[in-house]
Amino acid sequence: MTASQRRWLPVATVALLALLATVTSIGHDFTYDDRGVIFENERVHSMLHLPRLWLETYWPAKYGGDGYRPIVMTLFTLQWTAANGAPWIFHLVNILLAVATSVAVYWCAAAVLPVMGAWVAAALFAVHPVHVEVTGNIVGQSELIVALCLSLAMGLYLRRRMATALTLRDSASITALFALGLLAKEHAIVLPGLMVAAELTVVPKESWRERMWTLRPLMLALCAVALGYLYVRGLVQADLAGFLPYPIFRFLHMSAADRIGTMMSEIPRIAQLLIFPTKLSADYSPNDVIVANGFSPFQLPGYFICVAIVLLALVMRHRAPVAAFGLVWTIVAFLPVSNLLVPAGFVTAERTLFFPSVGVVLVAGAVAEYARRRLAAGRLRLAAAGLMLLLAAGLARSIDRQRVWKNNDDFFVALMKDAPNGYRAHFLYARHIGLKSQLTWMEREYRRAIHIFPYDAGMTLSVADAYGRAGMCEPAVPLFEWTYAIEPSMGEGRYLYVYCLAKLGRWKDVRREAMVGMQYVPARDIHLMHQGIREANISLGRIPR
Repeated sequence: MTASQRRWLPVATVALLALLATVTSIGHDFTYDDRGVIFENERVHSMLHLPRLWLETYWPAKYGGDGYRPIVMTLFTLQWTAANGAPWIFHLVNILLAVATSVAVYWCAAAVLPVMGAWVAAALFAVHPVHVEVTGNIVGQSELIVALCLSLAMGLYLRRRMATALTLRDSASITALFALGLLAKEHAIVLPGLMVAAELTVVPKESWRERMWTLRPLMLALCAVALGYLYVRGLVQADLAGFLPYPIFRFLHMSAADRIGTMMSEIPRIAQLLIFPTKLSADYSPNDVIVANGFSPFQLPGYFICVAIVLLALVMRHRAPVAAFGLVWTIVAFLPVSNLLVPAGFVTAERTLFFPSVGVVLVAGAVAEYARRRLAAGRLRLAAAGLMLLLAAGLARSIDRQRVWKNNDDFFVALMKDAPNGYRAHFLYARHIGLKSQLTWMEREYRRAIHIFPYDAGMTLSVADAYGRAGMCEPAVPLFEWTYAIEPSMGEGRYLYVYCLAKLGRWKDVRREAMVGMQYVPARDIHLMHQGIREANISLGRIPR
C-alpha cells in the first residue's frame, strides 16, 4: 500500500461507515416536521419565492412562525425544484451531508490527534445511533450544515494555531463558514466558544496578550458577523430564542430554578444518549420527563454529572488536553439547547445532540490513543476487537433506527412504542389517526394525552378544536374553558368557543366570552366577536331581533 493510499484509507472508511448508516433512508417519504416545513409549505415550492425566504421565518405562520434559517430554506427550494417535489433528492442530500460531516470530523480530530485516534473519533461519530433523527429526517439538514461548517472551521483553526499563525485568508474562511452555519441554524453561535475552549486546552501556550493580538482580527470579524446576523434575525423574529418555549416552561410559568431542576433530572438520560444510546425516541415529554417543582433527589445525579464533567476537564487540561477539549466542546455545543440559559422549544431532543457528540467522540479518540500507547499487545488486540464490535453495533442500530423515519405511519407507531408514557406521543398519534378518520381511536388517544398532562394549552385547544369542527360542542366547551384558564391571553380558537357556546344555548357565556375574546383575537376576527355579542343580546332580549 502506497503512502497516498494509507493517507486516504481512514477517510474512505469513515465515509463508507457514514454512508452505510444513512443510505437506507433514500426511499423514505416526508415525515413528521418535514410535512409542515417542506411538503405543505408553498413557500419552498417555487423559485419565485426564493428572495423572500431571507426575510421570513423558518416555520410557516400557521405553525407559529418560528426560527430563521434562510440557507436551509433556500436549499429546500432548490431540491424541490430539481426533483419536482420528490422526497428522494432531499434524503440524498442528507446522506451526502452526513458523509461530508463525518469526514470533516475526522479532519478536525486529526488536527489534535494522531491518525488512529482521529479515525476512532470519526468512525464512532459516523455510526452514532443518536444521529438518526438528524440524518433520517429531512429537516435535519440544518443540523448537518452547522456541524459540517463548524467542524471545518475548527479543523482549520486548530491546524493553524497548532503549527503556524492565522493568516487573513484563514480568518476569512473561518468567518465565511461561521456565517453559513448561522444562516443554517442559530446554534452555530457557539463557534467562538469552541475556539476559546481550544485556546484553554490544546493550543500551545502563549500569554493572553499574545493570544489576543493574534486572534483579534478573527474575533472582530466573528463578532461583526454575529451582530449582523442578530440584527437581520431580529427584523424577522421578535424574541431572542426564536421559538416558543416548550409547553411545561410556557404554560406552567416555571421559574428558572425549576426549569434547571427539570433539566438536571434529564441530564443522566442525555449523557446516556451521547455515550451509549440503547433507547431512542423522537419525543421526550411528561410523564417520561420529571417536571421539577422545587428541589428533588431525582435531580442529584444530573448535578453530579455536570460538576464532574467540569472538574474532569479542569484536571485533564494539562495531563490529557485533547480529552479536556472534547469535554469542553460537549459543554459549549450543548449549552444553547440545554434549557439552562434560556427555555427552548423542547426538554430533550436527540437532534440537538448531533453537534455536541463531536466532543464526546474526541474524548473517545483520546482514550483510544492512550490505550494504543499504554496497553500490551494482547490487551490492545482485545480493545481493538471491542471497538470493532462497538462500531458494528452502532452501525446496526443506526440502520435499524432509520426505518422509524420511513413515513408518518411508521413514525407514529414507533413513537407510541418508544414513549408510551409521554403525553405528546398520544397527542401526536391521535392527531395522525384523526386524519385517517379513525375518530374513536383518535378520541381515546386524546383523552390519554390530556389525562397524563392537561397543562399544555396548545394541545387542549387542538383537541377542543377537533371536537368543535366535528359538531361535538359538549365535549369541546370544557376543553376550551380549561385552555383559556391555563393561557388567558391565547387568541386562537376563540370564535369556535363562542360558536359552541351558542350551539349549547349558553347566551350569557356567549356575550361574556365574545367580549373577552375581542382583546386577544386577530383583527380579522373582531367582527365575528361583534356578531356573537349581537346574537347573544338578541337571544337575551336586550335588543330587538
